[in-house]
Amino acid sequence: MALFPLDMVEKFGSGLSQAEGVVIDKENNVYGGGRDGVLRRVSPDGTVSEVARSEGSVPNGITLDRQGNLIFCDLGKKAMMRLSPDGKVSMIADRVGSLALSLPNFCSYDAEGNLYVSNSSTQDINQVLAELDKPAPNGALVCIRPDGRGEIVAEGIYFANGTAIDPKEDAVYVLESARNDCLRIQIKKDGTFGKPEIYSKDFPALPDGMAFDVDRNLYITLPAVVTGGNITAANQVIKVDTNGNWSLLIDDREGAKLVFPTNCAFGGPGLQDLFIANLQGDHFCRVHTSFRGHPLYHQR
Repeated sequence: MALFPLDMVEKFGSGLSQAEGVVIDKENNVYGGGRDGVLRRVSPDGTVSEVARSEGSVPNGITLDRQGNLIFCDLGKKAMMRLSPDGKVSMIADRVGSLALSLPNFCSYDAEGNLYVSNSSTQDINQVLAELDKPAPNGALVCIRPDGRGEIVAEGIYFANGTAIDPKEDAVYVLESARNDCLRIQIKKDGTFGKPEIYSKDFPALPDGMAFDVDRNLYITLPAVVTGGNITAANQVIKVDTNGNWSLLIDDREGAKLVFPTNCAFGGPGLQDLFIANLQGDHFCRVHTSFRGHPLYHQR
């Protein structure tokens, strides 16, 4: 049985357009980008407003830096983009080394301001469903340094998706959506990286996004199951403990609140609210918890 009953899950904001990413600022405003190319903000009282729109953009994973810039993966422009507080949109990078950011999915900052970005696949976005059905090692994780230098952290990942930095700052995690697991990659003290190792596996559906709490538990969204070219909604959230064992946290098979949940992030008073983006919905979800989320780079 799921730990949280559905009456603990509330719809938050209305009028979003298939937001995949979600991030919360220090004032508890919640941001996400829609499939219509519009970045929107939901104020703490649930009011939705437009922040910016960019021709040809398809915002995906999203985060914030310490200067108040919204940083987002852009599937349309095939690049990492920056939206400044004054509304200007600029490109951070469209390739890292020899790797073109053909399918940038999610991004996370570590404490030093290094930006980790998952590139789901080298294949075209129209091949996503086929690749999830027949896994191939076409994904990668890259790192963009504060000075703009970039390097490839790991390749050969099976549809690299959500990313997260360990609260201890000694590892970066990336979800393999095509293999229903989570990889852990050591961040060494000299700035180099270890080899990807499976941290948790055998999820009941494909994983998309994740967030840590202060006790190093992971919360992972599971939007769907892909078999035989068909997509079946899962609409679940799982909790992964520090030993890599997972348990079901929220189960909404009928899609009453969760509608293809893709990413999640902590915010609200004491960082005790878990916000969830719904790719097939027009709203975020909010769950008040008894635990505290690990503050992200911009929340510290």
